[in-house]
Formats: sequence, C-alpha cells, structure tokens
Amino acid sequence: MISDVKSAITSKLMGLYPTGYAIYDEEAPETAAKPYFLISVTNQTYSKRFNNKYSSVLYLDIAYHSDQAEVRADGISKQEALLRDFDYISTYKVRNKAAKITDNVLHFTFDLQYYELTKEEFTLMQQQTINTRVKI
Repeated sequence: MISDVKSAITSKLMGLYPTGYAIYDEEAPETAAKPYFLISVTNQTYSKRFNNKYSSVLYLDIAYHSDQAEVRADGISKQEALLRDFDYISTYKVRNKAAKITDNVLHFTFDLQYYELTKEEFTLMQQQTINTRVKI
C-alpha cells in the first residue's frame, strides 16, 4: 500500500514539475544534483477495526532541495504550489497539510488515512460419506 501511495505522489509531482527535478524515495544519493524532491514516510499507525478490516494513517514528508541562489523565495513558491495542489493524491484525501523551511530545505508534511479489507481464506466443507446401511 505504501508503494502505491509513493508512486501516486511521484506522479503528482511529475505533473506539477515535468522537467528539471529529480524525485527520490526515502534516500537521496550523496551526489544528487539539486533541485530534487525527497519523499519519506515519517510515521504510520495501523489498527484492526472489525474482523478483517484495518485502518491506517501514513505520515509523509516531501523535502524540496533548491538549486536557486534565493533558496527561501524558491522554497516559498514551491510551498504555495504544494499546499494548493495536494488536496488529493490519486484517491486519497490529504489531511493536515503543513510546510516549513528548515536549513534551506522545504518540508511539506501531511498525512493520509486509508482502510484495508483483507481476504480471509477458509477451509471449505469436505464431502461427507454417509453410511446408509443400518443393521437392525
């Protein structure tokens, strides 16, 4: 499920910024050329609801590393775009959006809640053999 969410985020970012930006998952290489986005899962809660139903909340951080001389101005423009355009990611509603610039890196944080229904395997009834010859 997490990989589906991350690929939906990547698609959304590529739609907003089609060229000139690299997008990394969890770790950026030391030699990564700026500008780039880094998608990270910061936390996850997972709980059982009823029978085979589960609820989960994913907490995500999209870090933007700028290559501009005016890092703060570039970060603020990206912050506005992300806050405006990230209402939905695929079929997931984005909740608790926040953005801040720390150490010249924009951190856009949000969370998504989703539910899962697992398929349980049951053993089917086997054919029964019945003895109909009764001795009296």
